[in-house]
Amino acid sequence: MRLSLSSTLAADSDHVVCLRRGGSELRWPDLLALASRVRAAVGSEPGTRWALDLDDTFEFTGTLLGCWLAGKTPVLAPAPLLNGRAIAIDGIVRSTAPPAGALPCIVLRELSTTPIASANMPSSSELVMYTSGSTGTPKEIRRHLHNAEAELTVLESLWGEHMGACAVHATVSHRHIYGLLFRILWPLMARRPFATFDLEYPEQLALESAPSAALVSSPAMLKRIGHLPAGTAQWRAVFSSGGLLSATAAEDTARVLGVAAVEVLGSTETSGVAWRQQLKGSPARWTPLATVETRASADGYLEVRSPFTGLSGWLTMGDLVRYSSDGTFDLLGRGDHLAKIEDKRVSLAEIERCLLEHASVSDVAAVALEDGARQYVGVVVQLSAAGAAKLADSGPREIDEELRASLRGRIETVALPRKFRYVDAIPVDTQGKRQPATMRRLF
Repeated sequence: MRLSLSSTLAADSDHVVCLRRGGSELRWPDLLALASRVRAAVGSEPGTRWALDLDDTFEFTGTLLGCWLAGKTPVLAPAPLLNGRAIAIDGIVRSTAPPAGALPCIVLRELSTTPIASANMPSSSELVMYTSGSTGTPKEIRRHLHNAEAELTVLESLWGEHMGACAVHATVSHRHIYGLLFRILWPLMARRPFATFDLEYPEQLALESAPSAALVSSPAMLKRIGHLPAGTAQWRAVFSSGGLLSATAAEDTARVLGVAAVEVLGSTETSGVAWRQQLKGSPARWTPLATVETRASADGYLEVRSPFTGLSGWLTMGDLVRYSSDGTFDLLGRGDHLAKIEDKRVSLAEIERCLLEHASVSDVAAVALEDGARQYVGVVVQLSAAGAAKLADSGPREIDEELRASLRGRIETVALPRKFRYVDAIPVDTQGKRQPATMRRLF
């Protein structure tokens, strides 16, 4: 059965939609009432593109629906892009009044009650998202509702029967495509209640309700649960995306949370591409999602063509791939100058470009590092004459902080370099090429 938001909205129901912290519930009429208030508010405004700056998942969902019902285009973007006015929007929706600004703003808690109107949700309703602002120039990605419905129908066919009517909790933000699909739209269309709050610490995963709940998480959280005892919780299902789950983290997930994680490969550009489970005794290869076509390019990169993207052509991902005869594949690492840092896609090239603008820097190389507990960025710096003099006078700590400060506000906090190394020249091999392994040894 194809999942459809229009069908969900049209059904007369009083089921539980959201679970609040502390145990209170919000029901279907509550969500429709909020969506109706938002529709009336944004519908009276001339602008088309409305940014959703909302942390509460219930408020976010009601506003998303309200924008679509009003024929507007909701815009999802990381906070740095919204705060920096780096994207094209006509207005913004927030929970509380913002600082004074030129953009029109709708404040949810100031909206008056509006009669619940009949729902008309065209499948052509549009959504705009952006790749992370930490990766350089943000890339705008457009989707239609029918693209999301096609993807969620595939997810439901794979795991819906096992999940049943379970509640959905999450450690990931709803501001990005993975969180939007897995923690909001999928449970909404399948009538599963979802939490309005995030689980932020490993100890919070020991929910009493876990046997009747699914967890939408990421490697950033799942690699931090190893200190918890076996059988801490017994989740119905655990999903992970945003980066590859290490074998150790996969083992910890099964041991601590009682179920092997389903990993979903994808990106903002491609949406979901493939899935795998790392089970003992079986190869951890990736299986393409139904209706998604994948192939290896001539130079070995993973290419994707999918009805989830709204595009007819092939998209090239940054992952090198090797196929098996049964159509499953292994990922061989990233072939571009990108890295995943705490599940954020970080452009090392953009960090280098920004640092090269600094007067103390002559040349620079950024590398992704891991100390066993967390991932981070390290930077190898060849100083200019002015930088070398400053290093001699003040020492490395002052320059470290000066360079780090020059990046603040331009990239997300998670991408700020934690360590710097100062060298006479950036090391290269006999062909004049930089070798990341050589860089890493400097740390």
